[in-house]
This record gives sequence, C-alpha cells and structure tokens, in this order.
Amino acid sequence: MSGEENQFNVQGYNIVTILKRLEAATSRLEDITVFQEEANKHHNNSNSSTNLITSQNESNSGLALKDSETPVTSSTEEKIPEPKSIVAFKQFINESVSPFVENSKSIDPLVGESAQLFQQAFEDQIQFLTIVSQSQKPDYSDPLFAELLAPTNEKITKINNLKDDNRRSNFFNHLNTLSESAAVIFWFGVPTPVSYVSDIKDSAKFWSDRVLKEYKDKDNANVEWVKQVSDIFDNLKAYVKEYQTQGPSWNANGKPFAQAIDDFKSSNKTATDNSNNPPAAASASAPAPPPPPPASFFEESNTSANPSATASATAPEGGMNAVFAQLNQGSNVTSGLKKVDKSEMTHKNPELRKQPPVAPKKPKNLASSSSASSNDTNTSSLVKKPAKKELVDGTKWIIQNFTQSDASGPIVIEVEMHQSVFIGNCSDITIQLKGKANAISISETKNIGIVIDSLISGVDIIKSFKYGIQVLGLVPMISIDKSDEGSIYLSNESIQNQCQVFTSSTTALNINIPEANDDFKELAVPEQFVSTIKDGKLVSQIVEHAG
Repeated sequence: MSGEENQFNVQGYNIVTILKRLEAATSRLEDITVFQEEANKHHNNSNSSTNLITSQNESNSGLALKDSETPVTSSTEEKIPEPKSIVAFKQFINESVSPFVENSKSIDPLVGESAQLFQQAFEDQIQFLTIVSQSQKPDYSDPLFAELLAPTNEKITKINNLKDDNRRSNFFNHLNTLSESAAVIFWFGVPTPVSYVSDIKDSAKFWSDRVLKEYKDKDNANVEWVKQVSDIFDNLKAYVKEYQTQGPSWNANGKPFAQAIDDFKSSNKTATDNSNNPPAAASASAPAPPPPPPASFFEESNTSANPSATASATAPEGGMNAVFAQLNQGSNVTSGLKKVDKSEMTHKNPELRKQPPVAPKKPKNLASSSSASSNDTNTSSLVKKPAKKELVDGTKWIIQNFTQSDASGPIVIEVEMHQSVFIGNCSDITIQLKGKANAISISETKNIGIVIDSLISGVDIIKSFKYGIQVLGLVPMISIDKSDEGSIYLSNESIQNQCQVFTSSTTALNINIPEANDDFKELAVPEQFVSTIKDGKLVSQIVEHAG
C-alpha cells in the first residue's frame, strides 16, 4: 500500500473504501424509495377506483332498494276497497240528496236548514253501513247499537222541532214534507225496507201535494223541489232493493259488533291524525294556518269538559244555548200555558162572543227584562210536575203530567155514566177507559193513544199533537181544535148513529172506518176551502189535493 493511501487509513479501515460503500448503499436506498413511492401511488389509484365503483354500486343498490320498498309500503298501507253497497249509497247522496239541499236553500233558509239535517242523517248512515259490512249481526237491545244511532236520532229530532217551532211559516208545508220524509231514514230497522220506503213516501206526499198545488203555476223551483223529494224516495227504494232487500246486510263471518265499532273509530282517528300532522317537507310549503275561531266556539267546547264552565255558560239569557234549553224541555215546554175550560170556550158559549175584544198588551222591551227573573222562569219551567191520576168528588177523573217514564203500560180507568175525564199535559202514553162515561176533554198532549168504550156526550181535543182515538162503542160527537196529526178510529155503531166530527184550525186529521175484512179505510179530513160570492151569498167548496 502506497503512502498516500496509508494516510486515509483509520485503525485499519480505508476511508475511501468506506465512502464508496456508503455511496453505493445510499444509491440503493434511493432506488428502493423511488420504487416504493411508485408502488404506493399505483396502489392508491387502484383503491380510489375500487371505492368509487363500490360507492356507485351501493348508491345504485340503495336507490333500487328504495324503489323496491316504495310499492311494498304503499301496498301494505293501501286501504281496503269500500264495498259496492257503500259506494252506491254515497252516489245516491251526491246525486239525489245534495241537489235537493241546494234547491231547498234557495227557497227558504228554514227549508234549507231542515234539508241539510236530512242530508246529514243520510251521511250518518255511511258509518252505520260500513260497520254493518264488517260486523256480525248484533242484538238490537245492545247499548252500543243505540249509541251508534244516536247522531241520526238527534238530527231527526231537530227536523221535527224546526217544523213544530215554525207553524206560521209560509213554507210550513215544506217543513211538514221534510218532517214526514225523515222517517225514511230508519229503513234499516224494518224487515221489509222496500215497502217501508213506499209507505213513507205516501205519507210525505200528503204534504208535498200541497206544495205542488200552491206553486204549480207560480214557481218552477218549488215544483222541482217536489219532484226531487219523490226522486229521493224512488232512488233510495232502488238502492235498498238491490243491496239491502231484507234490511242491513250483516257480515256473518265478520267481527263482533263491539270490535267492528272500535276498529272503525281507530281507523278514523288514524286518518284524522295523519291529516293533522303532515310531513315536514309538505308543511314547509303549506300556507299559513287560518285565524282562530270565535270566542263562542271555545265557550261551547269547554262546557263539556268543565262543569263549572257549563254552569257559567248557561247563566246568561239569550243565544242558541237558551233556545236549545227551551227545546229540550219536551212536554214541559207547554206546562206554563193556561188550560182552557169549557166555560171559557167561545164556540160553546155564545154569550162570550158578544163581549168586546180586549186590546192587546203593549210588548215589553226585551232588553229591559232582568236576567234574574228570566233565569227563575227557566228554572221553574224545567221542573217536571208530578204525575196525577185522581177522582175528584166522585164525578171527574183528572189525569195530568204523565209521561212514558211514569207509566210502563196502558193506564186503565173504570168509568161510570156520571163521570167525566180530563187528560192534560201528557205524552207518550196510552189510556184505556172501560165503561160508559159522560164526556172526555183532552188538552195539550203529545203522542198519546186513547181507547174509549162509550160516551154520553163526546170528546173535546184541544192543542194536541200526534194523537190517536179508538172508539169501541158509541161516541156521538168529537170536537177537535188547534191540533195536528191525529187519527180517529170509529166503530160501526158510531157510524150508524151518525157520529159528528167538528174541526177547527186542525191539520193532518184522518178518520178511519172499518171494512168487511176487519181492516180500516183511511179518510182525510179536508183542510182547505175556496169561497166565492154567488147572488150575495158566500159559497164555500172543498179544495181537492193534486194526486
């Protein structure tokens, strides 16, 4: 080894050799680093492509999954199709009843209101028929059955009250037509509904013919109104004949009645909740909510939940609450009226006719009446008077204030020739008089039936509504004044002795006479007359109804 190389030796190691080896190792490391970087870059590119493909596949599969889920969800949530009977009944309401209601509103507000209740009663039957299609036939004495029909009964009652409270209306015949027609709502309660619909149509035709007679050559809207009433009966009869020939078509394989009602209520509640809680996306674009209802709405709705609120709400006089409070009195609404004795009847006492008429009192200012006095009056009128049946001085029977709750069966009285009978302020009862009495006086009654053996004098009927009189023996005279919707069944003995029937301010009175087959023939008592002057004399003739 030369001297130059020796100077680079360190402890036996040559520095030049060490540097060359380090340079070679460094170059090797650089090559490895470059190769590793290239390899990593290629690996990353391949991973990103794989991830992209995977994400695309996942998104596509997600969309496909959503698309596949959508029809499944809609199919599971799809409602059970309505039975044909329900669809047909809704079509009947839309095509027959709804146009009739619109025409009624154009004729008169009261007629429109009554027709609207008529339609609502039909709409209540949609719920009933829906439950019928899903339920087994229940026991009609089941309280749930009465509860289901309660809304319908309420509307029928309102229709009758509208007629009773507006007897002086120019459209009283219209209201009577609707009142008689309303009975057809209960077609489902009879085993032969087809014939029942026809019978109710004949009953309503008595009043609709009056409308036709009055407006036949004057107003086409009223003539069309009469035709629409007839069409409602005809179309309902066709529906019942096709779908409900023998009454409601209960489902023999359906649910129990109580379960069907619960399921119907729960489905309605779900539908209501869904309509009240729309999705967030839809609510974002929905219009602003309507303004709050008037204060009277909250007052009426809170009374049912808060008894104290009910007491405070009914305290003020006036408003619809006071009106319905009066209507809900039933038979007691006439309890404050003065009963007319025979001695005070002008048609029985000619001397009373000679007295000069009394000037009417000046009406008081309604605003000046105190609420305290009116509340006292309302409270006293709501108190039902006790039922009374007694014989006074051995000569006069008095039967007063009886209702259906006071008498579960007929009230039977044994009468004698020297006794008279007074029946007043009674409703929904039947009275049978056995024996021969002197006379009977009936005043301010509703829905009563009276069976009479024989009388010496006769029967006086005053201010009564929906009454029935059946004569088994001899009654020489029947006098009827200011009464409505009565039926009299005469015996052959009374007819042979020329029983006389006097009527005054009386409507819808029918006299039934026996026929050979133990049936009765119905004869309508005339109510309208036309008078003319001939040779200085008044000549009156009966106005026959258009048939």
